[in-house]
Amino acid sequence: MKKTITIVWWGIWWLATAILLAKQWHSVSVYEKNECLWGRASIFSEKWYTFDMWPSRYLMPDLFEEFFASIGENITDRLTLEKLSPSYKVFYPKQFGSALSSESLSSMNVYADIDRMAGQFESLEVWSGQRFKKFLKNSWRQYTIGMEFAKRNYDSLFDFFRLDIARKWLQLNIFTTIDKYVARFFTTRILQKIMQYTTVFLGTPPSQTPALYNIMSYVDFAMGVWYPKGWLHSIVQVLRDIGLKYGVKYYLDSEVTQVVILDNTVSELVLSDWRVVASDLFVINADQAWFETTLLPASFQTYSQSFRDKKIFAPSWFIIYAGIDKKLPNFEHHNLYFNDDWNKSFGDIFDRKLLPEDPSIYVSMISKTDLWSAPAWKENLFVLVPIPNGIIISDEQKSTYRDKIWTIIGNMAGEKIVSHIEYERMFDVSDFKERYNAWNGTALWLAHTMLQTASFRPNNYSKKLHNLFYVWHNTNPGIGVPMVIISARLVVERMQKRWVL
Repeated sequence: MKKTITIVWWGIWWLATAILLAKQWHSVSVYEKNECLWGRASIFSEKWYTFDMWPSRYLMPDLFEEFFASIGENITDRLTLEKLSPSYKVFYPKQFGSALSSESLSSMNVYADIDRMAGQFESLEVWSGQRFKKFLKNSWRQYTIGMEFAKRNYDSLFDFFRLDIARKWLQLNIFTTIDKYVARFFTTRILQKIMQYTTVFLGTPPSQTPALYNIMSYVDFAMGVWYPKGWLHSIVQVLRDIGLKYGVKYYLDSEVTQVVILDNTVSELVLSDWRVVASDLFVINADQAWFETTLLPASFQTYSQSFRDKKIFAPSWFIIYAGIDKKLPNFEHHNLYFNDDWNKSFGDIFDRKLLPEDPSIYVSMISKTDLWSAPAWKENLFVLVPIPNGIIISDEQKSTYRDKIWTIIGNMAGEKIVSHIEYERMFDVSDFKERYNAWNGTALWLAHTMLQTASFRPNNYSKKLHNLFYVWHNTNPGIGVPMVIISARLVVERMQKRWVL
């Protein structure tokens, strides 16, 4: 039976959800808090520079191809994708030290070429080339199994107790952490970091990340890193256009301020301009903790404050968007600086709630690949530094930290570039709270620790309101654009099961 379905708030995941539901002939409307549909995949332009507001990393192309095929589309007809070579460049201190010193940094280009990378590893550590190939063979096998688990809904831990499922689950190295797993193969610290760094994008220190996430090494070194021409938000534009084809209605500047509940059912949403939205079913794509604590009475919240107090939330990010009035030949499209003492940095972020003294840094320079992102002979930089969530950064602290970051970036570039900054904008904890309603200003919501993976993540439906569902990276399977594409399919399956759509 045809239903009216309302989806609240932004991003790739709810656009994907809207398409899947609209293709089933349901009447689907989407309400976005901000001025555009793109969510965290937004762009903005200043002084002829155009910036992705999120890392422009397009990974796991197989999952995108699978999703587009499921809605009757050929992804190559919709997106122009370029495989990056190198995938990214890694910078690190030559000896025990810091990029804050005047000493130049060592660097390595990383390619989606297993033989080539095995040779580079071998040049740094004897026999590591063979171990690298063995590592990736294991990662490929675990990627195949891991995707089976990622594409399922779970109701409880007992879902894993079937013998066939348990056998596969035990093949995923779930009882060790990724730092210990990687150490079995490599002893050189920079090689260990290259094989672990993706945990930063999972919001978790390597010492707390399950080793099953070594599957991301297979993604990096076998599948490669891609760039969708027209910035990351081109994916969202494509999904919007497909949604329009199936009758999805989009409403901007539509912030929900009240949820009306009758008989354990959400009957209406009230918007900031006093419009009232009635619907049969509601899908919430907002930060789940914010939505429940801000808009639902405690008696209708699926998860209590004590539940959230026990959870480990991912860091926030200190982001700088910068236009540089010269070319920077030492940078690739994606660049990573790994500081020497990860343990101290992660301790600062997760335990001591301090701005890391010698931070690791991600720098995206999409002007290396997309000439339209910056004026001729100039560069477009997106700078990301993991920092604690929930902290307040004064203007003085922000200025001091900004200077420290530019010192490191200058050493990565091999030249001083502060005097060449033509445009600059900073974005931090308070901005994540204001723009995205992010709980404690986290960039990624729940970190991917062992007890916050798969069935341990919050479920994609309300246990108190029977027509309310959740989609996004707070639910299973978790963080990352490819994963939330899966999340869209899972929430639709959940709605079909509970409402016989």
